[in-house]
Amino acid sequence: MPLTAADNEHREAVDAQDYLWTLNFGPQHPATHTTLRLVLKLDGERVVDAIPDIGYLHSGFEKIGEHLDYNQYVTVTDRMNYISPMANNVA
Repeated sequence: MPLTAADNEHREAVDAQDYLWTLNFGPQHPATHTTLRLVLKLDGERVVDAIPDIGYLHSGFEKIGEHLDYNQYVTVTDRMNYISPMANNVA
């Protein structure tokens, strides 16, 4: 079966991308603070493509807080942001 020009172009595009790496970055990585996941395509150390997944931002804290008073909920707000938990307690 002979190859057409379109098949050759597609094959060249696939061959050109054989060296790309796919890397899952986050949500457990310390730089993402458990709120973001990136699917990165890398060419060596250069980022060729990045697909964000921001679905990790909402953790259901608001729904938990609907049934707790302030003294019970303050322990939950400590865990929302481990860098500045006091700001969450006041807010």
